[in-house]
Amino acid sequence: MSKGSRPPADPMGASSTRPASTVRYEGTTTIDRPIGEVFARLANLNAYGTWMHRTGLFRRTGQTSDGPLGAGTMYFDATRMGTFRGEVTDYQPPSRIGFRETLRLFGSELMEARPEFSLEAKGDRTIVHHVAEGDLFGVMRLMKPVAALMAKVERSRTIESLRRSLKSE
Repeated sequence: MSKGSRPPADPMGASSTRPASTVRYEGTTTIDRPIGEVFARLANLNAYGTWMHRTGLFRRTGQTSDGPLGAGTMYFDATRMGTFRGEVTDYQPPSRIGFRETLRLFGSELMEARPEFSLEAKGDRTIVHHVAEGDLFGVMRLMKPVAALMAKVERSRTIESLRRSLKSE
């Protein structure tokens, strides 16, 4: 596979190999709460609206498939840009959770985001490592500099909102 191409079709309905422009964000924070509490907050998709600030792109998130959360669980992530449809791709309580979500417009893929959280216990504290990658497709590829800045701001806001929400309890 050449650089800038995406892998073959996946269960989310992504297209076969097509040109993409990738952006990446990495951040780390320490939260003064046990790892289980931090993981539970990240894994409760329906409660994101109670701790995520709506000052950025985020509007609301919710689970769309039945049953307990785990790998394969489907969800939506409503943002100011539109509604992403996604699935939980990695679920290893209490240390890892990952997602893959796609934004489409009139059936065409505009972008795919892959946020992941790795949690590390340090006594009663938790170190949160957050990595998010995203691919831009079609005309959205021209927006890479803006998308990279937006991703940095939004992902930083996410881990800060997580830290702040658990600090206030």
